[in-house]
Amino acid sequence: MLAQVKSGAWTLVQEADRLEMSYRQAKRLWKQYKKKRAVGLVHGSAGRTCNRAKPKELRRKVVRQIGQKYSGEVGKRFGPTLATEHLASEDGVELPVTTIRRW
Repeated sequence: MLAQVKSGAWTLVQEADRLEMSYRQAKRLWKQYKKKRAVGLVHGSAGRTCNRAKPKELRRKVVRQIGQKYSGEVGKRFGPTLATEHLASEDGVELPVTTIRRW
């Protein structure tokens, strides 16, 4: 949409109205767009891993262990809570239940 402003088809005021934002915010976006094109509109943290993320190798290891040790047919496989307890006591890997559930 900012390309329309650049071509002169729309004004920045119209653009702000169409994007449902304030004129000041549209002005900040326009400044970034002029400087770096569409790349300047992407959030600076996009594509970066979370600071709290566990290493990928740990995730692979834990998922592999759960698949080998604690899975099986229905009624015999472990849920995330029990798998977490066994990982902590038998393998020394302490992770929150929510992390195991997500993985």
